[in-house]
Amino acid sequence: MSFVDTEIGAIYLHGMDQPNGAQYEFDVYLQGLPIYTPHSYTSHRHIIHLDSSRFHARLPDRDKLVDEADVIKRIKAVLAQTIEQRFIRMKATVSAEAFVGFYEMLRHWELLKLLNDVHVVPPEALREIIAYPVCDTEVFDNFEQRPEKAMTRAEIMARGIVSIDDDIKQNGAGRYLFAWNRDYLLYHGTLDKGHWLHSLVRHLNDEELVIETVNESHQAQFQGDWCWVGVRFCEAYRIRLGQDVVEITGEACYQGQENADDIIMPKGDCSAQVLQQMASFRSEYDEFQESTFESDSDAFVAFVVANTASDPANAMQRLLPNFCGCPALYGKAFVVELDQQGKPASVTAFPVQSGQTQTLEAGMSS
Repeated sequence: MSFVDTEIGAIYLHGMDQPNGAQYEFDVYLQGLPIYTPHSYTSHRHIIHLDSSRFHARLPDRDKLVDEADVIKRIKAVLAQTIEQRFIRMKATVSAEAFVGFYEMLRHWELLKLLNDVHVVPPEALREIIAYPVCDTEVFDNFEQRPEKAMTRAEIMARGIVSIDDDIKQNGAGRYLFAWNRDYLLYHGTLDKGHWLHSLVRHLNDEELVIETVNESHQAQFQGDWCWVGVRFCEAYRIRLGQDVVEITGEACYQGQENADDIIMPKGDCSAQVLQQMASFRSEYDEFQESTFESDSDAFVAFVVANTASDPANAMQRLLPNFCGCPALYGKAFVVELDQQGKPASVTAFPVQSGQTQTLEAGMSS
């Protein structure tokens, strides 16, 4: 171990050779004996050997420091100063990419200002939208992820970077869908206020959001077990922020409880994924109601088909399940009759052959 002499004694800094988290724990020794250690399970700790001429143990057990709280406060201050000095020297000798790799440690020790003039941004400060935005990433899939590596100023400027301060359930998904469509980076809000990146960030919540439908056909009310919501069916919709407009045809958008509280459903989206924007399907005990989510999703798909199918045969084709698990049905044809509630009333093999008629009429009426 290589120790640094300081005003309080000798300090060994752990985790300065390569990034390995925040590195905030430390063990304190006096006259070679342990006298202070935090109650944590990490084995990654800085080591401090106190100067025995300046610090003293409490008698008779000598297992605690005299004025421990004040001493620990002083230790933390000197430790932070020592870490800062080490990082300043490191910054002059390693690559920018290697230096920003210590982001977590710099953040914990309030040293993010050292990144202000570094030409790359640590991935921890950035996010990419990689999937359809949803209101609850603990229940549904996460739609954001860190970039794989640090990014240069040129790379960030080429893509653009924005900040979004919306709760999707409350404020809607419009700004997130806009950013996803444009492939913008998201600023994660963690750098020092003097960092150069702030001058590049476009704050979308400072701009008026306008969503316009294109060739809207009609509106209908979806009534599920959990979700009740108005749905506007259209060819596409446009999201306008400032002078920029994106047109979306393939993903539905929930506008949020504090806005129109409805769903805009373009022709290219026949799924129920938009329900994941308007509800988390959590009970009053914070438990995910999976069966209710699945039943509402199935009902919503049927609802979309009913409102967008070009003819009854098209609707039937889109609503039929996959029969790949039943080889006996492969290559067969059937005549299906539905009752007034849309439930199967009878199913007959086609063409009908003598002695081979298969009907479900008796089963349906029982």
